[in-house]
Amino acid sequence: MPKSTIRLACMECDRSDFDFISPAQLRETVRAGWKDVERVQTFRQACKTSDPSKPTLTGHSAFEWWTHIGWCPDCAAGADK
Repeated sequence: MPKSTIRLACMECDRSDFDFISPAQLRETVRAGWKDVERVQTFRQACKTSDPSKPTLTGHSAFEWWTHIGWCPDCAAGADK
């Protein structure tokens, strides 16, 4: 797994087609219409649980290993209406 792995999540929908993207792919998604994309945490931080004795259902952080979050084009278009 590359060190620069990104999981871009949408604030509205639960899509997973932007799991394990590269920084170059992240830049392309912003050009393709993702809005208000912010870095939340690194991949390494996201894969840690906040309390190892009480892991989440997936064994990841409270962010469910999101590294970046924003509005996908579909949800951003709906929010603009």
